[in-house]
Amino acid sequence: MWIDLLLWYLVVTLLGWLAWPVAFRLFRSLPDRGYALSRALGLLLWGFIFWSLASLGVLQNDSGGVFLALLIFAAISVIGFARPHWSELVRWAKEQARVLIACELIFLAGLVAMAVMRSADPAISGTEKPMEMAFINGILRSPQFPPGDPWLSGYAISYYYFGYVMVAMLTRLTGVQPNVAFNLAIAVWFALVALGSYGIMFNLLALWRRSRPSRAAPAMEKPSLGWPLLGPFSILILSNIEGFLEVLHSGGLFWRQAPDGSWVSSFWNWLGILELNQPPTPPFTWLPERLSGIWWWRASRVLNDLDLAHNSVEVIDEFPFFSFYLADLHPHVLVMPFALLAIGLCLQLYLYCSREPWPRPAYLGWLWNWINGAAAPLRQTGITFWLRQPFFWVSVLAFGGLGFLNIWDFPIYVGLFSAVYTFVQYRQQGWSGRRIVEFIEVALLLGVAGLGAYYPFYVGFSSQAGGILPSLSFFTRGVHFWVMFATLLLPVTVWLIYLWRQKDGHRGLLRQGFKFAAIAVGGLWLASYVLGFIGVSLPLIGNLMLNAQPGEGQGGSLALTLINLGDLLLSRHGAITGSQLLGQSLINRLASPGTWVTLLAGITLVWGLLGRFRSQDEPAPADTEGETSLGAQAPDRPISPVPFVLLLVLLGAGLTLAPEFVYLRDQFGTRMNTIFKFYFQTWILWGLAAAFASAVLLQSLRGLWGSVYRAGWSVLIIMGLVYPYFGVFYRFQHQDLNALTLDGAAYIEQFSPNEMDAIRWLRQADYGYLAEATIPGASYNPSYGRMATHSGLPNVLGWPGHESQWRGGAAEMGSRDADLRRLYETGSWDEAQVVIRQYGIRYIVVGGQERLTY
Repeated sequence: MWIDLLLWYLVVTLLGWLAWPVAFRLFRSLPDRGYALSRALGLLLWGFIFWSLASLGVLQNDSGGVFLALLIFAAISVIGFARPHWSELVRWAKEQARVLIACELIFLAGLVAMAVMRSADPAISGTEKPMEMAFINGILRSPQFPPGDPWLSGYAISYYYFGYVMVAMLTRLTGVQPNVAFNLAIAVWFALVALGSYGIMFNLLALWRRSRPSRAAPAMEKPSLGWPLLGPFSILILSNIEGFLEVLHSGGLFWRQAPDGSWVSSFWNWLGILELNQPPTPPFTWLPERLSGIWWWRASRVLNDLDLAHNSVEVIDEFPFFSFYLADLHPHVLVMPFALLAIGLCLQLYLYCSREPWPRPAYLGWLWNWINGAAAPLRQTGITFWLRQPFFWVSVLAFGGLGFLNIWDFPIYVGLFSAVYTFVQYRQQGWSGRRIVEFIEVALLLGVAGLGAYYPFYVGFSSQAGGILPSLSFFTRGVHFWVMFATLLLPVTVWLIYLWRQKDGHRGLLRQGFKFAAIAVGGLWLASYVLGFIGVSLPLIGNLMLNAQPGEGQGGSLALTLINLGDLLLSRHGAITGSQLLGQSLINRLASPGTWVTLLAGITLVWGLLGRFRSQDEPAPADTEGETSLGAQAPDRPISPVPFVLLLVLLGAGLTLAPEFVYLRDQFGTRMNTIFKFYFQTWILWGLAAAFASAVLLQSLRGLWGSVYRAGWSVLIIMGLVYPYFGVFYRFQHQDLNALTLDGAAYIEQFSPNEMDAIRWLRQADYGYLAEATIPGASYNPSYGRMATHSGLPNVLGWPGHESQWRGGAAEMGSRDADLRRLYETGSWDEAQVVIRQYGIRYIVVGGQERLTY
């Protein structure tokens, strides 16, 4: 266990050192010169080189190809980035040794802590762990790229699998068994997030200290190494306050016994969190427990949508500690270090462009002139400047990689990058309609280039996404929103108020902030109800078409489709008529305004504050000579990081506001996935903002208000630590320390040694398709698809429900479920051979699950 952990530590550390010359060159404006982000950068660049060359057939998908990609990456870094700046890099490292040591300790501590946590419950079983293990093994065994789908033989993976490629590369290079590598990957990704968030917070706080007007010589001060710990603490450890509510609930607080002997509570019924609205089981105890379930699961399901028929609709609201505790190696977890890398790139853009403005790309204006026959040469526009910058192309790989890692994050961080550039332009030139054009130009340039860099992935990618739907009856109650985000929102809110009190005479800016917030909230509200009106009108339109042209032709088919879509919208919201859906949902929203009012107030404060940071409030930049690229040495004048943090808060507010009114349509038909992905990224954004706000307030507030804030902040932190405390407590409560292991397949060895022998045999067997048991409801059942999951050989069909989600339908699966049943149940060898030849089956599994199923 410890040898494997050491190997992964050394390899990931080596990647960071190889990438540091690149980071050192590109992150020149950051106080840590990008050291804390270099490991994520190295993993990304190494992964891109291997994946792209393997997809083109230049490299083989084997250990030699992985190692050759590492040599190519090392050569680019050393020759292209390290050699011209070697003396500067060495000198900086000597001067800032304490920063480097702190980063190494953070990474090592996070790695060991999560490895120990996983060793207490390492089984790759339950939830979606088998799916993730199947992807890793499928990539390891695939003879070429794109890798074969381990649960649908003959097809390539149709999912954002870049993170699994990285895990597979580390597995090959270190020679660790895949079932051990799975848990090592959880530990490494946890450590990467800890290090990345620590680095961003170190940079923000160092910049803040430099920009404080009360400091006479801020450049001479050594930045604090302790306060940045609030970054990984807020993102990875601090949790929502549902765990605190679990303690109160288990203790019987606010429950009373009615005359008939039943337990009742107006408080818990009002709170409306599922399971907590049911009485606890006597005797009451202050330890959270759930005799009929898993107590720690509910924290990821705080929100509870109700349709108009009062049916409960599941909503996922995971946060990082839950995700790492659960240990699903899912894309929303795999993307986290690279989301932080994207934030670091945005911070570098903000700092450098604040000193040395970049020209706008201006290609949209050129394109318009070209259409009208009056275009100047393209090289005279700013786009040629952008295309010459190494920083831009590294950003293309980083932001484009987000789409390949977890496609939901791609537009989010492209939007942040564009917003940062637009805001800097606003500070320097004021507001005009050109700012909107600049935002679009930068977003399109970075977005299209990012998609192009990973084009081979998108060729074979299909999705269940099917447009935008109105979230009419589905919205978040204010109390649930605050249970979810209170530990982050309260420090941020106090900080925003603190900033407003720094100066007087900004009522006009507050009005501007309210105007923008009202337009944002009102616009989304209007868009939602316009979409809703169109949706409920579809049956009427369809019936009119049928009456006008009765029959079963193309027009009749379209009319029936419209009727079905309208009826589906009504049934999804629990409504009978369109007027009921539109009217009653509006009444319900007005009766529970907590979330949208909270976000309206927050956006008002943030937008108004952003208006205070104009160029006249900052020292004028000094004239410099030398390079004009983003990596050039810029004048070292203090630049406040406060506007950048405000942009993080604003983006988080937008991500939580949007699903109050619209959501992405998928096979679930609800806003479950949209809330899941948007809220998770909001936790990262607001986690950084809350850490910065807490550090600033704890250092700045004095006297009575300082004491009040410290007391309130301490109580809030304790409430947010209840969940992780009891989570760790229960995991190790009865743990035999001698039984700790990182082998995720040890449970198979223990309970089914014969099947483990079969898995070992298949791992070394020649590549080929296999048949094993499945049923339509096999999803989330580790007993189905188990051989493909742990061997990497593709089976005919694994979890049908997941395949349908990944591909947006069941067309590719065809009759595979029925054909497998036919194969296993037939008494005719000739009939069996028909199925074997049809799917090219090389291995047939006959085990306990096959005997149970067929």
